[in-house]
Amino acid sequence: MPTFAAHLPRRRTVFQVISITVAVILVLILGLTLYVYKQSVGKFEIRRLSLPTRIFTDFTPLLGGVVLAPDDLVEKLVRLGYRQADSLTRSGDFVPGSNQIDVYTRSFTHPTGEYPSQPVRIAFMNGAISSVVSLRQASPIDNAALEPELLTSILSDQLENRRPVTLDQVPKSLQDAVVATEDVRFWHHPGVDPIGLFRALFRNIRAGGVAEGGSTLTQQLVKNYYLTNERTYKRKAIEAFMAVILDAKYSKKEILEAYLNDIYLGRNRSISILGVGEAARFYFGKPVTDLTLAESALLAGMIRSPNNYSPFTHPELALQRRSTVLGLMLNQKKITRDEYDKAMATKLPPRPFRQRSGLSSIPYYVDRVLQEMARDYGIKDVKGRGLQIYTAIDLNAQDTAARTIEAGLSALEKGSRRLLRPDQPLQGALISVDVPTGEIRSLIGGRNFDINQFNRALNAKRQIGSLVKPFVYATAFEPSLSNQNITPATLVSDTRFVYKRKFSDDWSPRNYEDVYHQTVTVAQALEQSLNSASVRIGLACGLEPIVKTAHILGVTSDLDSKNPSMLLGAVDVAPIEMADAYATIA
Repeated sequence: MPTFAAHLPRRRTVFQVISITVAVILVLILGLTLYVYKQSVGKFEIRRLSLPTRIFTDFTPLLGGVVLAPDDLVEKLVRLGYRQADSLTRSGDFVPGSNQIDVYTRSFTHPTGEYPSQPVRIAFMNGAISSVVSLRQASPIDNAALEPELLTSILSDQLENRRPVTLDQVPKSLQDAVVATEDVRFWHHPGVDPIGLFRALFRNIRAGGVAEGGSTLTQQLVKNYYLTNERTYKRKAIEAFMAVILDAKYSKKEILEAYLNDIYLGRNRSISILGVGEAARFYFGKPVTDLTLAESALLAGMIRSPNNYSPFTHPELALQRRSTVLGLMLNQKKITRDEYDKAMATKLPPRPFRQRSGLSSIPYYVDRVLQEMARDYGIKDVKGRGLQIYTAIDLNAQDTAARTIEAGLSALEKGSRRLLRPDQPLQGALISVDVPTGEIRSLIGGRNFDINQFNRALNAKRQIGSLVKPFVYATAFEPSLSNQNITPATLVSDTRFVYKRKFSDDWSPRNYEDVYHQTVTVAQALEQSLNSASVRIGLACGLEPIVKTAHILGVTSDLDSKNPSMLLGAVDVAPIEMADAYATIA
C-alpha cells in the first residue's frame, strides 16, 4: 500500500506534463494554421487583384514619308493581333498586297490624343509609305495610326508578358484540356488529391528520391505564388497545407482562373510568357477566346515543359504532346471521336513573325524606362501598380540596332585574332535618339541580355577620346563662356608643344601618326580632329568653361577640370550621356 501511494504523485506529474505538452502543441498548431491561413489568403488576394504595370512601344503613325516597308507593316499587324482577311469587314482586319495594304485600324487613346478606327489603304514606294487614303471618303488622311505594342509587363521581379483574362473568356476546350492533363480530379478533391499523393509517394520510394510531385492545380498555384521550385518533402507538406486552405476559401472557378492567368508558358526571348491570354497571342496570333480545340490541347500540353514542347523550337515533341492531351480528353469523354480526329489532323502553328534580333535586347531598354520612372516620377518600384507606361521605342529600329551591333562586333572578331576569346566575346552598346524630341528610339546595352545583363549603354563609363572635341569648340565659339573671340576662320597653331605642370610630369599632346600642319583654321582643326590645335584652343578657353558646356549639353558625370588631358577625352562618360549631349548639339 505505501508503495502505491509513492507512485501516485509521479503518475499525476507525468499526466500533467503530457496534458500541458498536448495543449501547447494544439495551440501551436492552431496558431500556425491561423498564420498560414492569413498568409495564404492575403497573398492570394493581393496577387489576384494586382494589375501588372504594362510598358508599351510608341504608336505607329501611318503617314506619307514614314519609313516602313510592306513586310515590316505586316509583321507589326500580326504582332498586334490583326487578322488577315479577303476584305475589310471589321476593326482589326487587314488585306496584304505587294505595293499596298488595306487595314481597318483599331481605335485607341494615347497620351498624344485619340485615334479613330477606320479602313485605310496604305501605298508604298522605295521602302516607305507614299500615301494613306481613307476607304470611306476616298481621300488622303493624316490621322491614321496603329496602337502601341505591349513591350513587357511587370508584376514581379521578372519581366513578363501577360494578358489577364476571366474564366468566361477561356474556351471550355482549354479548361478541359488543362484539367484533363494536369489534374483530372480537380473539380472533386479538397486542394490535395490523396490518390495522386499515394501514387507519387510510391514512385518516389521506388526512385529513391523526389521523382514525381503529384501536385494538383491548386498546389501548383501555391508554388507559383508563395514557394520555390525546391523539390523536398518539407516544401511539399507546406504546399499541401496551403492548397487545402485556398481550396476551402475560394471556389474552383476562382482557383482555375488564377492558375490560367499565372502559368508559365515559355519565353519570348528574354521575357517570360505568363498566362493563357498572352500565350494565345504569342503562339497563335489571336485572342484566347478564339482558340480551337487543337490549339487548346497544344497549350495545355506545354504546361509541363514549355521550352521542350514549344511548336517553334521542337515541333515533333509538341505534336506528340498535343496528341497525348487529345487522347486524355477523348478517354475522359471531354471530346467526341470526330473532334479528336479533326484536331489530330490540324497542323502546328507557324512562327507568327520573323525572328527579331532586337527582342532579346528589350530588357536593356526597360532598364532606362525604370530609371526614368524613379528619377522623374519618384516611382522606384512599379511592380503590380497597374500603370500603363508609353515609351518611344521603335521595334524596327531596335532590331536594326541589334543587328548592327552584332555585325560590327563579329567583323572586329574576325579581323583580329588577338580579339578572339570564346569565353569573353566582345561587347558593345548603341543608342539611337530622335533629335527633335530627344526620345530614345532604340537602346542596346550589350550583345545578349540572356547571357550578360550588364547594361553598358547606361552604366559602362569609358574614356570618350575625341568625342569631347565638340564641347571644346562649342565653348570656343560662345564668347560668354570662353571670353575669347574665336570663330571657325580664326588661325591656330598645329605644332607640337609641351605643357608645363607644377606638381606632375610635363605633358605633350600628339597628333595622329605625329603629323602636324603648322597653322590651320579652327574649322580645319575640328574637321580633321587635330589634337595639338584642339588643346591650344581648349587651354585658351579654360577647362572649367568646357566642363560647364559639357554639363549644359547633357553630360552628368563629373569631369576633371584640373587635368588638361581632359581636352583629348581622358574622362569616363556613359554612352547615354554622350547621346544626350550630341542630340542637344544637333
